Amino acid sequence: MANLQMTGILEKITGKDKDYRYMATSDLLNELNKEGFKADPDLELKLSNIVVQQLDDVAGDVSGLAVKCLAPMVKKISEPRIVEMTEKLCYKLLNGRDQHRDIASIALKTIIAEVTTPSLAQSIHASLTPELTRGITAPDKSTEIKCECLDILCDVLHKFGSLMASDHEVLLTALLTQLSSNQASIRKKTVSCIASLASSLSDDLLAKATVDVVHNLRRKSSKPDMIRTNIQMIGALSRAVGYRFGPHLGDTVPVLIDYCTSASENDEELREYSLQALESFLLRCPRDIASYCDEILHLTLEYLSYDPNFTDNMEEDTDDESHEEEEDDESANEYTDDEDVSWKVRRAAAKCLAALIVSRPEILSKLYEEACPKLIDRFKEREENVKVIWKK
Repeated sequence: MANLQMTGILEKITGKDKDYRYMATSDLLNELNKEGFKADPDLELKLSNIVVQQLDDVAGDVSGLAVKCLAPMVKKISEPRIVEMTEKLCYKLLNGRDQHRDIASIALKTIIAEVTTPSLAQSIHASLTPELTRGITAPDKSTEIKCECLDILCDVLHKFGSLMASDHEVLLTALLTQLSSNQASIRKKTVSCIASLASSLSDDLLAKATVDVVHNLRRKSSKPDMIRTNIQMIGALSRAVGYRFGPHLGDTVPVLIDYCTSASENDEELREYSLQALESFLLRCPRDIASYCDEILHLTLEYLSYDPNFTDNMEEDTDDESHEEEEDDESANEYTDDEDVSWKVRRAAAKCLAALIVSRPEILSKLYEEACPKLIDRFKEREENVKVIWKK
């Protein structure tokens, strides 16, 4: 009786009337959510084919309901059918029309989120990972396709990374190449993807990833965007693997401190990312970073009062009042407070200092005795300078 009812629903789903398709898909979702729902092999095949077909429905509300059907289906149909569905969706993602790509990506993420059994996880990994890797590295694929592939691979690695040890090296090599992509969106998603992979990497592969990133940072010819990406990558690796990153601090901490102090005046992001990575080291590797704490303390105190715009204003020297007003009018047109992002550097420095205190409580006495008076004097000096400017 149940199968007859399902047959009627499936017939309406393929009808021409949009309202009938919507109601039939809603009925299908209700049936799938019933605890006692079971399907024989023939019905499973029909179900999987029709739901995948409905994902491409021209009516967005119908395709949206079809996506919702996937979650209960993963729990109610056999593994071979699920794997078959993921392969079809992956093909749509890589080779289908642009308008079908987003829904295929959402559908794949929905299926991955519902997988709980190791055997199904292995099967999905075996079918999806090689295709996604090819989609990421293929030169003929668009930025949008590569970003979608990276998103889905990130989900796969986060959930099944430990089951994929035999493929870790191939995946890591493929992903590291994307850190030098000309597209910022690809680099950003690659950082997240490698971080998801890092938690299950062996020590040797973690070392390989770190050496590769540090090598990129030591190349002075690298573009600023690439440098910022690689610094973010170091911080992401540290957050992903925790204390395991300790042996690599000797190679990374001096490089980050150097970039933080030598960055150009307008490169606030580079300083912010460097301080964020140092904060991660302090929280994740408190023992191994002990020898660098004094240097990091001086660095954070220096950037707590960082304000290059204030310095620029102090260096201006005007000859007469009318000339000063004219310059003020011009600068008002060229610069606004909305453009000032130096506060991000000060925030990162404050968080880094807080992490230093948490990881090394004994530094508090040094902070009170030496650093705090200097910091207070610096802020007092700045306050006096602001009053002088205000009077002028």
